[in-house]
Amino acid sequence: MPKNNKDTGSAGSKKLKISKAQQTILIITLITSLVVGTCLVLVIHFVQYISFNSKVIAAKDKAVSSYEKTITNIGVCNKPKGKHYTVDELKKCNPNTLSSEQLSGTLRYNIMETMASNADLESVARESQDDCTSSDGKKINWRARYDREENEDKKAYYLGMVKMCSSLRVIPDALPAQKNVEALLASLNQIFIVSGWDPEALSPNESSEDSPYEGVQLIPVSLSVQSSVPQTMKVLTNIEKSIRTFDISAASVEWSGDQLSLQAQASAYYLEESGLKEKTETVYASKNAKKAAKNGSKE
Repeated sequence: MPKNNKDTGSAGSKKLKISKAQQTILIITLITSLVVGTCLVLVIHFVQYISFNSKVIAAKDKAVSSYEKTITNIGVCNKPKGKHYTVDELKKCNPNTLSSEQLSGTLRYNIMETMASNADLESVARESQDDCTSSDGKKINWRARYDREENEDKKAYYLGMVKMCSSLRVIPDALPAQKNVEALLASLNQIFIVSGWDPEALSPNESSEDSPYEGVQLIPVSLSVQSSVPQTMKVLTNIEKSIRTFDISAASVEWSGDQLSLQAQASAYYLEESGLKEKTETVYASKNAKKAAKNGSKE
């Protein structure tokens, strides 16, 4: 009997030890699972975090690159000393103190150095104003004064004179930067004067027709010429020669003996306001987030 009790107690002790070992293993397994699960969640979170921040950094780099490209192409600043502009270089950059000769290959250089001295443009320019010539009748080199000047106010004034007294003035004559009906009618009146014909009246057209060309807007105008055949043809020829475009969309012509009557609807153009347009780009962590944002819902 005592021997049996001893065996039974020994067996129970072994079962108890096995049970405790199992519990220990279970606890260790549970803790390990929690640790592994937590690490996995953290790894996924950090991978997503790094991926999102990489997208943000890439978007910022793209924006910086676009700004730098714009600054370089227009000719706002000198070229950077390194690969990119530094903050100090941008702060010190002052377009009004730069000479166009320093900005070869830029839009500013092409306008100030190439177009301003273009003989073909100058050949169709209007007669020089008094401010463009000196007292002895010689043409003033306003561009040289502009390049040498360091005072910003004077430099801005000289730039205005360059625009007015060089081939650059042809550009706003051909395609004005704003809608100016009075200037348009004055241009037509000048054409009539050159043609030796005095119109009875000039008036704009109130048509609301849209421009067929991107980037420009139109000013509708009515034309009425009633004179001899040679005189009417001379007016039409000078309108055709005008540096400013007049597109005739509809016209009626009547002959009566040696008289020719023309009634026409025409359009002149002016440049649509333009400038740098900033674009806001939103970076999304995932396609689902982007889709949710578009749908106005939250995930």
